[in-house]
Amino acid sequence: MSTKFLIVGVVVVVVGLLVFGKFSSSNATPGTASVHTAAVSDFTLQKLGGGTITLAEFRGKKPVVVDFWASWCPNCRRDMPNLNRFYEKYKDKVEVVGVNLQESESTIEKFIATKGITFPIALDPSGRISRAFGIQYTNTHLLIDINGNLVRTIPGDIQESDITSLIN
Repeated sequence: MSTKFLIVGVVVVVVGLLVFGKFSSSNATPGTASVHTAAVSDFTLQKLGGGTITLAEFRGKKPVVVDFWASWCPNCRRDMPNLNRFYEKYKDKVEVVGVNLQESESTIEKFIATKGITFPIALDPSGRISRAFGIQYTNTHLLIDINGNLVRTIPGDIQESDITSLIN
């Protein structure tokens, strides 16, 4: 009889945690987009191949999509070629910056070459920037308007309409 009560108790606790997580405003789940309008903190990161990249260099010039990714992420492997196609189509109007999450430069270079990625890749070897933006999952995109405001977070694959929403 006590085993039944223990199992029921565990089920009740798990369901309670799931319900709490579902309605907690600080939790974003993959596949859902959250909308924000807040100024984004600037960052400076080393670029793959040399030099640095900052968000501030695009402020007032064009909106930015920041993609947090890793080569081992199956969703990133699927989504990055699509994002690259959008970048090639809209690069005069929207910047794309891929922020790699803590991988070696040789791993990143091999992945980028294999996938034919042409947008700038920033290196976050310590995870400092991803933590600063509260990134919990790979394949998470930040949509930043021309004024440097975070207008939307997209955990999961990005669509062409997401890119064009920054232009219009």
